[in-house]
Amino acid sequence: MSLSGMKNKEVDYKSRLGGLLREKRGKEYDDGIISQEEYAFRFGINKTYYGKLERGENNISLKKLQDISIVLDIPLSELFKQIEESE
Repeated sequence: MSLSGMKNKEVDYKSRLGGLLREKRGKEYDDGIISQEEYAFRFGINKTYYGKLERGENNISLKKLQDISIVLDIPLSELFKQIEESE
């Protein structure tokens, strides 16, 4: 299959990544939501930058996405799949 024959739907990756991160952060603990600050620390990023990621305001490098996927224990390809399938 050629690349020109593939259909590519337009996806707002920044917003969907933010929503996915927020969802995963909310499901992390049964006894309450984990803070953005703690999640940012786990990912090795600044808490302000992380907050902007959740709001879909920041671009993110592939390396940082890989770091996030490792912390979440999700293959990077699966992370992209979940982003594309989220609404």
